[in-house]
Amino acid sequence: MNQFRGITNRLPVVLVIIVGSLLLLICTFVGQTVWSQQAALTKKFEACMDKAPFRNVFEIPRPEQVLSIKDLERHFDEFDNIFKTTGLPPVWNGRILVPWKEFHKESINVAKQCHEQLGIERPQKQLKGTYSKPVWDPNSKVWRAS
Repeated sequence: MNQFRGITNRLPVVLVIIVGSLLLLICTFVGQTVWSQQAALTKKFEACMDKAPFRNVFEIPRPEQVLSIKDLERHFDEFDNIFKTTGLPPVWNGRILVPWKEFHKESINVAKQCHEQLGIERPQKQLKGTYSKPVWDPNSKVWRAS
């Protein structure tokens, strides 16, 4: 009888451990599945975004290669001014600093087409990394204001 009472005292603890382990296993499996789906969709989106104009920005000479020291000082001030005004860092287009939104308007149109093509409705939840940020979402308030 004492042996039976010892087993029944341990039964709730054993059940809690089993249920906890099962919940942890299920959460891990579901999380990994969602993570994999996000990664695959992000990879497809990145491939689609290869058509975007901002991809050519790396072919543009860096400002420090084409400007004098005095020009750089003026551009640093201009950078700060644009950053304070827009809240986003400007982009060097090969000649001048351009506000981020202006530089990326065409790229955002490409992103919108890619979202439609891939069935992305909530990019901040469906994508990973940089492309999940609001500035890359054509429907975010960042772009609705312009």
